[in-house]
Amino acid sequence: MRFSETAKSGTSLAFSLGLIGAIVGTGWYYIILPYQKHPQKPAFSNDFKAAPVPTSPIAAIKIPAMPQPTAKAKPKATDAKYQGKVNASIGLVFRADPNQSAKNVGGADFNTKVAVLKEAPERDWVYVRNENTKEEGWVRTGNITKE
Repeated sequence: MRFSETAKSGTSLAFSLGLIGAIVGTGWYYIILPYQKHPQKPAFSNDFKAAPVPTSPIAAIKIPAMPQPTAKAKPKATDAKYQGKVNASIGLVFRADPNQSAKNVGGADFNTKVAVLKEAPERDWVYVRNENTKEEGWVRTGNITKE
């Protein structure tokens, strides 16, 4: 190919590409862009009125005043035979009855203060109350140290 033929083909290619670009740009501007704009939100007559403020149903609840006690509660007299401490290093399990197979009803940790309330006839079991949790139950006598 000669230079003049190459120039003509290059010119026609540039012209063709320019014409295609102009058609695409014009189509984009007049066809695509108008559909990308969102229409304005319509305004209705009730849009400009203030909404009524709802009333709280909690405000309508009336709480009656707490009645005042008339007599003061008297502390319970100590019905314990003696006070003691748990000397078992792993703590104690309180039992419902004075035997090893009875149901577990509570417990106490090591060095917890307990009140001994009664003793079994054989004196190998004692009924105690944990002074911290007020749990009561039977434990072996050797696990309590008298204070």
